[in-house]
This record gives sequence, C-alpha cells and structure tokens, in this order.
Amino acid sequence: MSDTKTLVLVLGATGRTGRTVIDALLKTGQYNVAALTRSASKPEVEALRSQGVEIRIGDFAADPPAKLSEHLKGVDVLLSTVSAEAIIQQKPIFKAAADAGVKRLIPCDFGTPGARGVRDLHDLKLDIREYLQELSAASNGASTYTFIDIGWWMQLAVPASSTTPSMLGPLIDEYYADDDKPMLLTDIDRIGPYVARILSDSRTANQYIIIWEDELSLKESREIAEAASGEGPTIRARRVAIDKDALTQRAAEYKAVYAASGDSGAHAVTSFSEYMISIHFLGEDSLANAKKLGALDARELYPDIAPKRFADFVKAYYGNGAAH
Repeated sequence: MSDTKTLVLVLGATGRTGRTVIDALLKTGQYNVAALTRSASKPEVEALRSQGVEIRIGDFAADPPAKLSEHLKGVDVLLSTVSAEAIIQQKPIFKAAADAGVKRLIPCDFGTPGARGVRDLHDLKLDIREYLQELSAASNGASTYTFIDIGWWMQLAVPASSTTPSMLGPLIDEYYADDDKPMLLTDIDRIGPYVARILSDSRTANQYIIIWEDELSLKESREIAEAASGEGPTIRARRVAIDKDALTQRAAEYKAVYAASGDSGAHAVTSFSEYMISIHFLGEDSLANAKKLGALDARELYPDIAPKRFADFVKAYYGNGAAH
C-alpha cells in the first residue's frame, strides 16, 4: 500500500455501517483501507478485497496484545463499527493502538446523543469514550480520538406498507404521543462522505461530532411516511400507543431475560425500549441537545455535502417496494 495515504483499519467492516464508510473512504482516493476480520473466506470479505481493501486476519476481542499490535502495523486511524454486543470488547485493541502510536481512535458510536443513566448500551459507549480520553492523555496527545453520532436511522423510522416491510417488524407501529420531541434522522447509507471528511479534518481531533440530515418530530415523520406510502389509513390503524411507564417496564423485563439467558433478541428489545424513552420522552436526539453535550455540527463543518430530506428518502423507499 502507498505510504502517502492515510491507512484506516476498520473493525466491523462487513456490517452495514462499516461497508458504507469503507465505500466512501475508497471513493475519495485519499485513504488506504484495511479490514480486521476473523475469516478470510466469507463472501463479504471477498467483496471488500475486490474493492482493494487489505484483509488482516484476527480477532480484536480475543487476540493477545502482541497479536493486536501486529494487526495495527502501519495504521494511522482505527475506526470501529462493531456490533452492539461487542462494544465493551473494543478496549484491548484501542489500548494496543494507543501504545502503537495510531494517530486517531474512533469507537463505535454512530447512534443518538444522550446522557448517562437512560440507556445501558449508550452507557457502555460512554465508558469507551472515557477510556479513549484516558488513552489520549496518557499518550500526551500522540493518539487523538473522535466520537461520531448520527441520530436515528431513517431506515428505522419508516412504517411497513403492503409491499415494503419494516426493519423493526411490529415495533415500528408503536406510537409515543405524550410529548412529541424533535429527533435527528440520517440515512445510514449516506454517512460515509461525512466520516471521510471527519478523518482528515484537524478540527475534529478530540471532538464529538453529530452527523444529521433532517430533524422532525415523530408525528411529522409518520405523516410524511404515511403520505408517501399511499396507505396512510391502514398504517394508522395498526398504531399501538405506548407510554413511558410501559416502555420502562418492558425494558426491565427483557433486561432480566437477557441477564438470565443471554438471548440477543431480549437485548435488542431492551435497547430499543430505552432508546425510545431517550428519543421520544426525554428529547435527547435533537440538535440542540447534541450541541449542549458538546457536539460539533457536521453540516456546519461540511456545508457542501447536501443532506437528504426524510420526505425524499421515504419516496424512494416505498418506490423501491422493498426494505433497504
């Protein structure tokens, strides 16, 4: 690989967020990209290799420190897009990265902004952020960090139609009308250009960035989606009203199931319930709140990147007749 380009090592490269970011990094021509994966033979890995991504074989969650150091050879930026279940497992490879002098450390955030004590998953992400701040301080600034949130996926805000299922299944029909808060919405497949710019921008070192494309209340987003679907009355008839107490109770019940069995489905329902409290009752997924938490606005940093309105997203979504 060329020595003149920034080398980015991506964790979780075969997932949706990882693939989106890698596509954008390669498109700029400014980056060399490597992916750390446990298997070299999966079709998704072969697809990355065909794009020019260097494949490094290893396990960031299980390999010893010496092996992690080998995976990080020549790396300038370590970018994580791992699954929710692996959040806490990022610590050893970030420690190895700081020890190896990797210049920029980016943990897996890519969610909605908020404070501690509301969502267990977000609290784990905040633990990782604090850990990276400690690593940066210990390196005397040789390793910097950047934290990136993107609001709620537009893909997760679209009710099912007769031809287009929802990624959330029946959960999408829940409606939280007690207090209609503004929420940031972003097409997950469009975050790559922002991330590519963030990685090469000295202004984003040791900063928290919020990427967003639209800001709407639940009521506004549902009305826009229902109109675009052409099936508004049918979609509205499926609505299930749920209040904050019901969400809190459901989160507690499924958390107990997850603790007893390790069932990933129970973990997903717990996280979803807590996120809905954060977004729709506490109003944490708003631009005002993100800035209150110290976030820099990606749209202000990069005004030349045109955001996609949710109205345009849903027209294309329903028009394609299948979940994206």
